[in-house]
Amino acid sequence: MKLILRNGGLFLGIWIAVMIIYAIANGVSSFEYLWKFSLLPGLVLASVAVVGTLLQKYVPVKKGINWIFLIIALGLDQGIKIYLFSLDWESLSIPLIKPVFYLEPTQNTLGSYLWVLLNFKKGSHLFNILLFSIIGFLFVEIWRFYTSRKRNSFWINGFIHLFLAGLLANIIDNAYWGGSLDYITIKPFYTFDLKDMYITLCELFLVTELVDNRLLKHLLKMPKDESKRLNNDFYAFIKKDLKSLRHVFKRRKNR
Repeated sequence: MKLILRNGGLFLGIWIAVMIIYAIANGVSSFEYLWKFSLLPGLVLASVAVVGTLLQKYVPVKKGINWIFLIIALGLDQGIKIYLFSLDWESLSIPLIKPVFYLEPTQNTLGSYLWVLLNFKKGSHLFNILLFSIIGFLFVEIWRFYTSRKRNSFWINGFIHLFLAGLLANIIDNAYWGGSLDYITIKPFYTFDLKDMYITLCELFLVTELVDNRLLKHLLKMPKDESKRLNNDFYAFIKKDLKSLRHVFKRRKNR
């Protein structure tokens, strides 16, 4: 019960804290608005934390990537976009929870919400695909390295799967759609889609893993020689995987 309350409070608290920062930055002071855009989604996230805490006790965590989960997650994300693109999506404006949440599709032709935050005017879809592919490779390597030395828990496993679902959806958006079709608007802040929800959840899963395993405390107190040895082990781990990949490509090429 303590874990359920802790994780639910963690998800809810982080969301509310971030939304308060958004509200202060944008001068939002309406109480009705504040509780709807902060508390309602926060309660949904807290529910996910509660379900996750219950699942970690009964669902065994398997090694490797669960491709079925990724296919389903990508199918949901792309299926919604295919449906919206079949409509007159540019004129859609449907209130979901007034005055906060609206179905208002808009295409982010920069290909990434990061570039919007950085106020970029133009974006290269090829650059996005290459950049996020490299980021994806690094995160998978960090996850594999971590689970080989520490543990493969429900939270760290959920983190990598949600992260990959969001990342692969972003790559598909850039390669096929020419940018991300975002459709849920939180006024007056931003518009997001399902893959952004995957990324938000993966961040919360990672925080839960850090808290569960007391990683931040361990990393901050880690001696320099141990930190250096850990970095060297990680570099050696990546080199070994790159060599394995190179051998696989060579064998396929020689067939």
